[in-house]
Amino acid sequence: MRKLICPVLSMLFIATVVQGYWINDLDHPCLRECTGGEPMTCEYDWTIESYYSMSRACYQCPFNEFDCHRPHCIPMAGYARPVYSVNRRQPGPSIQVCENDIIRVRVHNRLQNEEAESIHWHGFHMRGTQHMDGVSRVTQCPINAGHDFTYEFKAEQPGTHWWHSHAGVHRADGIYGSLIVRQSSESDPHRALYDKDDPYHVITIKEWSKSMAITISTAGQSGVAINANDGILINGRGTNQVLSNSGNTTATVDHHVVYVTSGQRYRFRVISAANDVCPLSISVDNHKLKVIAMDGAPVNPIDVDRITLFSAERYDFILNADQRPTNYWIRVAGLITCAQHQELGILRYAGTPPGSKPMSDKNLRAGGKVLNPETALRDPETVLVSDLTDADEKEDDLSHANVTHYLELNAVSRNKAKSVHHPVFYPYELAGTDTYSLTNLPIINNITMNFPGIPLLSHWRDVDEASWCNKDSLRTSRKDCSREACECTHRIDIKYNQVVELVYVNTLNLVPHPMHIHGYYFEVLGMDTMWEYFTVEDFKRLDAQGKISRNLKNPPRKDTIMIPVGGYMIARFRADNPGWWLMHCHFDTHFALGMALVFHVEGPVPPPPASMPVCN
Repeated sequence: MRKLICPVLSMLFIATVVQGYWINDLDHPCLRECTGGEPMTCEYDWTIESYYSMSRACYQCPFNEFDCHRPHCIPMAGYARPVYSVNRRQPGPSIQVCENDIIRVRVHNRLQNEEAESIHWHGFHMRGTQHMDGVSRVTQCPINAGHDFTYEFKAEQPGTHWWHSHAGVHRADGIYGSLIVRQSSESDPHRALYDKDDPYHVITIKEWSKSMAITISTAGQSGVAINANDGILINGRGTNQVLSNSGNTTATVDHHVVYVTSGQRYRFRVISAANDVCPLSISVDNHKLKVIAMDGAPVNPIDVDRITLFSAERYDFILNADQRPTNYWIRVAGLITCAQHQELGILRYAGTPPGSKPMSDKNLRAGGKVLNPETALRDPETVLVSDLTDADEKEDDLSHANVTHYLELNAVSRNKAKSVHHPVFYPYELAGTDTYSLTNLPIINNITMNFPGIPLLSHWRDVDEASWCNKDSLRTSRKDCSREACECTHRIDIKYNQVVELVYVNTLNLVPHPMHIHGYYFEVLGMDTMWEYFTVEDFKRLDAQGKISRNLKNPPRKDTIMIPVGGYMIARFRADNPGWWLMHCHFDTHFALGMALVFHVEGPVPPPPASMPVCN
């Protein structure tokens, strides 16, 4: 019987591979040496569905490590829980292409409970393909359950990017993955600094929880205490859950392993897919990290010992495999809300016995020089992203801004907004230890963002005029948003080709906010931590006194930037990409509670494809 079953199982496995459903990402024909030749059209077929980690597909995982790598097995940290998945994987499929390739992804939404979906291609500016940005109710109607939609766009932004759900909080439960756009040797400004850009050296990190994201989100909004994170995942694997089987044998999911060969210099690409207020610091024992890119944009190299990544940030670094050939811990340490957690991967030199572990203490936390600390306080061991410089020659002059928008980030107590506090039954004024907990609303300029039921990019003229707002319109309406809830569609209009300066001020000394802009890069001119309570008026006063400095000479570019607590960040961009572009905090709960706005950049936009999803 055994001889009969094994060939049948093998044939089934081969059949699924031939169908293309489980072909390894790294076997895709678009993953190739990029020579600058004829671009390819890169096609992918994705099924999004409700699924489960540690399902029957995992067999005896983690007691048999081979089983943890089987098709359809999502091990996470060995904990069984509902997940959302793309092709029954977490992280989802990795797209790795060459610059100017055409990416075509056919998405089949097969989620249960009639949930809709959309996919955002984080890092792509979508010039000329604005309808492909993938933001529900901004650039598209979401894809309804049981329906399909094909995204198609050009890979014009080289570098390390990623894709993720932009509907509800699905990203936190598994709908995310890496998206790498490589260049030819002639186009890559740092090609001489490394020997190998191994596709396996793409690392995605995030926190995980035993509870689903919607449970965490609604619990927090409802004043119910719940553990928001239970560990950290490195490429979907965590090791902090100890399991036992019927034979009382204990085991954990094994560490993620990265392989190198002595004497080689490797380009690593790290992506934070974190959901919430959980910055993650990455380091490799005994190795320096030579940072060469942030959010896909090249920077002049700098050596550090560790890098802090906030949600949605990406960093490329070069690791020189010049140490004794053995195992070394890759440490991913949590900060702020997940400061109690650290996950470990293994950097394994060729010739090191398989299954062996590093000898150094796994509980230690890395020290030394850090890039992008959670505060912007300066000392000899910290490097701020604003201290770096762009490695590309700047073709555009942003030394003079046509308009400045001041964006004050705050967290306030309000009744009515997002239905968090009810003015009669459970008002925020009564919140306390003996009644119920207080939930603060994260806001921008005292406004809570409310999205319309139709996509702004194609149907903004159909939005009720009374639902629009911004700081100026609310001022003329004489509504006091510093005292009452102002919930509306927060919109800032920008004239085409203006140089726009954005000044973010994080008023309260609570948490930093990773602010993400769609459709553009920020040019980061400066940032600093000031004092415990710092306002826009404080910034304007210091700026008028010449005490705020701006780096106008080759500033670095990012699309997601941490705004320090009690401090500020100054950014500029040229508004030459027409459309409706979302700008928001990338913490899931903050976005859900309304910490967002839309920039309307004037100018013609191509008509939506006929196949776009529909709503209303």
